[in-house]
Amino acid sequence: MVKSLREPISWVEIEMRKSVEIRLVTCGSDDIYVTLKSPENDGESTSLNDLPASVKVSHLDPEYESTWSNQGLSYKQWIQCLSSVFENQGQTDVMFHIRQTRFAVPSFRNTFPKLKRLFVINRVYDPEPTDEDVLYAENFLKVFLPVVEKARLYRVPIRENFSLQHIGMTNLKGLELGSDHNVKFDDLLTLNVESLNIDKTKNISLRDLNRFFKLWMKGSFPRLKEFWIQIKTRTVPDWNILLKGLKAKEAEEEIHRRFIIKNCRGVFAELLLQYVLHNYCCVSISILD
Repeated sequence: MVKSLREPISWVEIEMRKSVEIRLVTCGSDDIYVTLKSPENDGESTSLNDLPASVKVSHLDPEYESTWSNQGLSYKQWIQCLSSVFENQGQTDVMFHIRQTRFAVPSFRNTFPKLKRLFVINRVYDPEPTDEDVLYAENFLKVFLPVVEKARLYRVPIRENFSLQHIGMTNLKGLELGSDHNVKFDDLLTLNVESLNIDKTKNISLRDLNRFFKLWMKGSFPRLKEFWIQIKTRTVPDWNILLKGLKAKEAEEEIHRRFIIKNCRGVFAELLLQYVLHNYCCVSISILD
């Protein structure tokens, strides 16, 4: 049925909640959604080798919505079948929702096609995650981080036995940490990535960033191509603290302050300094080709 649509697919997005939601993103505007509905199981873990209760296929136009039987195929078989139809047309992303996903982690292995990006999201705002939440998050990060190129973690519970330093050593191309993962300066030293994005941190100061940029100027972090960080602050930042000793040359004046720095390898980078309302400042560095 999907092949008969003859619709070019730019990427496949697999979202793991209580059900498995597969979004086939078309090159046009008519995305196709396939939802593998889970049976009621009183909160117990479900294996991807189990059969979904039903399969819902929908389109932006409600007229094209229909519900099928599971066709005798397991979650794993549905994921692999739909992904293989578009195997050579773009990328596949997988998205997990902490405290919503009920699928047993061991069944994830060898289920998904070649992945490009991993999203792990926690939208539950309890102050302390349970030990079960932490262990679940750690287990599927261990499964997927070695095989993806980029990862975005949003309020994911992480502790010392599987820390940001472990994540940084997986050599990702890109890592985004959303909504304060308690990132510290020592963590920055281990995040061996090309692109790093840290949102709403409270434990890294302008003095820490000054140290970080000085290390870059001495030749550290050779993979780094871009780094963006948003820092909580109650006052307008004193940018001189960050710029001290960097020998930075200010570029033409704009709304935000922009500087050029150079490392020992002769590589130039642009520093962009911004103060944003609502008590945040943003600092970014981009390597110039």
